[in-house]
Amino acid sequence: MLRSIPAEEIFDMNKALNSNDPLAYWLAQMRKADWQHLLKFVDVKIPVKTRKQVMAEAALQRFEFTICDGRGEVWQLWTDLRKEHRTLVIQFRHSESDWSRGLPEFVDLEKNEPLGFVNIAGRLFCKVK
Repeated sequence: MLRSIPAEEIFDMNKALNSNDPLAYWLAQMRKADWQHLLKFVDVKIPVKTRKQVMAEAALQRFEFTICDGRGEVWQLWTDLRKEHRTLVIQFRHSESDWSRGLPEFVDLEKNEPLGFVNIAGRLFCKVK
């Protein structure tokens, strides 16, 4: 279910190209600002000039992830875990013209932020360790 993932599976090109792990695929879509957002969520301050891989490694040490196939699965996990853990959802929305890459959007269900309906290519459920 929820699991940690080593940064090498995302940033080592040999491992990334040979991996069939969809979790690594979605995490590889994240930009530097997305890793900063995850670190901000757990109150970790890292200088803006820090390399993306270093930010990702710091974030990956603090979170566990799983892929959710639908909104119902997200709500079930959130209901089960929200009392003991801080959680966040990353949904990847693709544009109408480019279905090859999803842009990450962060959803904090504790703040009643809505999950998307349209053009959602995938969702990651994130739990703070």
